[in-house]
Amino acid sequence: MLKIPRYLEYAFVCFGLWFFLGNPINLIDSGGGGQLVDLSTVKSNFLLPGISTAIHAASCLGILLRWKMILTRLKSSPKSLLLVVFLLLIVLSSNWSVFPNVSSRRGILLIGATAFSAYFSLSFSFKQQLRLLVTALCINTLVCFLFGVLIPKYGVMHLAPHTGAWRGVHTHKNKLGAQMALTTVFLLITQYTDVFRGKAKLAITGSMVLSAFLVVAAQSTTGLLATATMTLTFFVCNALKLNYRSMVVAVSSITLTAGIAISYIQANADTLLGAFGKGTDLSGRNDIWPALFHMISQKPFLGYGYKGFWGPYGAPADIVRQIAGWPVPNAHNGFIEVLLALGWIGGLLFFSNFLITFVKSIQLIRLTKKSYAIYPVVMLVFLTLSNLTESNLFVGDAWILYVWVSLSSVQIISTWSEESSNRMNDSVSEIPKSLSKV
Repeated sequence: MLKIPRYLEYAFVCFGLWFFLGNPINLIDSGGGGQLVDLSTVKSNFLLPGISTAIHAASCLGILLRWKMILTRLKSSPKSLLLVVFLLLIVLSSNWSVFPNVSSRRGILLIGATAFSAYFSLSFSFKQQLRLLVTALCINTLVCFLFGVLIPKYGVMHLAPHTGAWRGVHTHKNKLGAQMALTTVFLLITQYTDVFRGKAKLAITGSMVLSAFLVVAAQSTTGLLATATMTLTFFVCNALKLNYRSMVVAVSSITLTAGIAISYIQANADTLLGAFGKGTDLSGRNDIWPALFHMISQKPFLGYGYKGFWGPYGAPADIVRQIAGWPVPNAHNGFIEVLLALGWIGGLLFFSNFLITFVKSIQLIRLTKKSYAIYPVVMLVFLTLSNLTESNLFVGDAWILYVWVSLSSVQIISTWSEESSNRMNDSVSEIPKSLSKV
């Protein structure tokens, strides 16, 4: 059987993670000017689809080479069956989609992204996965910073109302703000683990400071709120590692503090949002969401097919665009996108898997008492926040991270069990030495 050197696998996965998290190809192809890069008008060269296809194909090859091990690990996680059925529904949705060719092509791309995430999630130990993911996040942070400093034509937005806001390698400042929020809190958690040591940990600290700076430089309300919320989640998860009595006191105190803060924000929403140039109407989203739920009710069971609702002239979305009075490009909510694409049947599959994954992740923190078990919970909070007002769920990087979280419990348990076994062996080996001193 063909054996691939392990260091090549590390390099491949690290490059793939960085590529999906923040490659600058679309931004460079656009010329970099303006406020928002409209991807529909960007004449992308062969690099983006070519590299994506190569990564997907290599991931499928890696899965085939380790199919027995990966299948065994999947069997130990029954909830992964929900994800498999959900993906099968996406593939089949081209049969009832208004745009079957679009649904088919986009479905294949999502399957490819899933293959990469599954290969990443099941071929390495959890600590190895964390090293690769954190490394990719640090590289992305550095590249975004260099774009803002060295080539601001690309890295900074130039038109009102976002003049001066950094966007790094991304097409909009909000994407940079959200991703740097995730990076900041991820690197914060890393400070409390033994994933990195020595000089590497010092480099992680520097990257964390840099990512925090980029959250501010992006001038993104979403990024700032996400950073605060995920940091709060981190402290709550740390409290879950305590004994029962201490946990109740700590969680109650944190919840009370958060409740007071939320009450204050709600009472002063107009003033606070006005300071960021926002309104309580969520930038027009309150106008389109009722119309979208009405459209969902027209095809409640299987929806309009994956990516079949939005499209050119003649798409079902035209009704929503007429009601809103502007060319709405998406639902501005990732969870509504699930219902539009696959109806309540697909929604039930997805939300069941999401809820089970969240509950399982909380249980693993209580069971292992390890800081590295906090990563999945923080990631789920991030994905929830980033999809409340944006449709990011089916975007390459978000979907890869969701599949990673969904499959992470398998490797967390394996890593914890191995550590526990090593501690027991060490204890047993020390018994004769202690007896010999008696």
